[in-house]
Amino acid sequence: MDNEILFTTDNIGKVYGVNTVLQGINIEIRRGEVIGLIGENGAGKSTLLKIIAGVETPTTGTMEMNGKPFKPYSMIDANRQGVGMVFQEQSLISNLTVAQNIYLGREKDFSTAGLVNWSKMNAKAREALDTMGLKDISPKAKIRDITFAMRQMVEITKVLDIVSETANDRALILLDEPTTVLSDSEMAVLFEKVRQMKERGNSVIFISHRLQEVLEITDRIYVFKDGRQTAEVKTEGADEYLLYEKMVGRETNGEYYVSGRQTVPTKDAVLEVENLSMFGSFKDVSFKLYKGEVLGLCGVEGSGKEDVCAVISGDMASTSGIIKIDGKPVTFSSPSDARKAGILSVPRDRRDEGIIGILSISENISVSNYGRNAAYGFISNIRQNLNAKKWVDELSIKCVGVSQRISNLSGGNAQKVIFARVLDSECPILILDHPTRGVDIGAKGDIYSLIRDITEKGFSVLLMGDTLDECLGVSSRVIVMKDGLVCGEFDCPADNKPDQVDVVRLML
Repeated sequence: MDNEILFTTDNIGKVYGVNTVLQGINIEIRRGEVIGLIGENGAGKSTLLKIIAGVETPTTGTMEMNGKPFKPYSMIDANRQGVGMVFQEQSLISNLTVAQNIYLGREKDFSTAGLVNWSKMNAKAREALDTMGLKDISPKAKIRDITFAMRQMVEITKVLDIVSETANDRALILLDEPTTVLSDSEMAVLFEKVRQMKERGNSVIFISHRLQEVLEITDRIYVFKDGRQTAEVKTEGADEYLLYEKMVGRETNGEYYVSGRQTVPTKDAVLEVENLSMFGSFKDVSFKLYKGEVLGLCGVEGSGKEDVCAVISGDMASTSGIIKIDGKPVTFSSPSDARKAGILSVPRDRRDEGIIGILSISENISVSNYGRNAAYGFISNIRQNLNAKKWVDELSIKCVGVSQRISNLSGGNAQKVIFARVLDSECPILILDHPTRGVDIGAKGDIYSLIRDITEKGFSVLLMGDTLDECLGVSSRVIVMKDGLVCGEFDCPADNKPDQVDVVRLML
């Protein structure tokens, strides 16, 4: 089984108009193998997966699956041939139940005389969820009522259930950034499921910007750069530094978090939180955020840190407590109120909360500050586009132009647009909720540098990092939360970061 070829591509290419996004891709996947795809944003990884999944049609080249020509004309056709994909941006329908989403398009399997037997569908969904270790998710729950991380696990369950019924342990599962919002325990469940599939002879293509995850779960790794396949690496013996060099063409160094530019905050408190509480989530949270400071909030999923930030940004209401800006008590009934008071956030859920998919890059950047681009009460497209062009250049956003629809950008470039909007607003207090989620390792360095830029200008940042290492590396101080309570605080000077073990001990 180890040497049996399951899937191959031959000279696959993809052109959109005048833009070549893939060229000459030749990959080979053996049965029972996990392949990693890595590369900076816009390198073509997701486009290749969409071609394999039947979402896109290649401009050039051919594919084979189980030794036969593979040319899917749709996702459903790819599913029938044993290929399933978990998308970076979820494809679930929020007003349907978990069970209805898992079996969407397969309702006839549970129908008699045109009537769906919902009890039978829910029971089958319960089996599929239990197989994934998701006993806490009800098949009857609406997607909109469960957490984003739970939705991701439902998406994965759906794909695995579809292909397991058709592929006879010869499936190819495509995972595009599946772990970005998963907790460590949820990620462990996913990886265990991947290993079980591998043992049965199925294969997986795995994309993640977290290189340690790629090294943990894969057998071989293909490196993409500018739409080309530039290297192939055996996972055994490889490390993050080698992968980084293959991806970006330069060596890593000790300044990954730009610690040399970490500012020393003033003693001027721009934000004060006093005994802030929200029933059922957190209690008596108190801290100060100083001018020019990056204050990190550390804690496992559900520790309360997410809801604390939601209250401060005006997205949720507290039960009790006081929020002060520049020493004056404030109350918010909406994020708009918080923005007017000087607080703006970068949300974790990019697709549903961060971007307006039908609008252009230019419009998405200016949406929090239309006044600057107005003339006589009307939006000036010229001003708006010039302003957007400045941010596109400064943040190295890969796009055709500022009029391009944001939904057509790669995940990392869309995240940069959101970051540009926050910076453009000039709000002095920024809440960054996983600002590098879905952003490649090269672009992360750009964002860390931008954080240093804005703190040098006197802006203050409340940060929830994508990893503990990131939170400690970027922050000048961190607060640790557990079970809705503040349980510790660490100073994080540039030359003496706290030991992660000490922080984790408080988190757990």
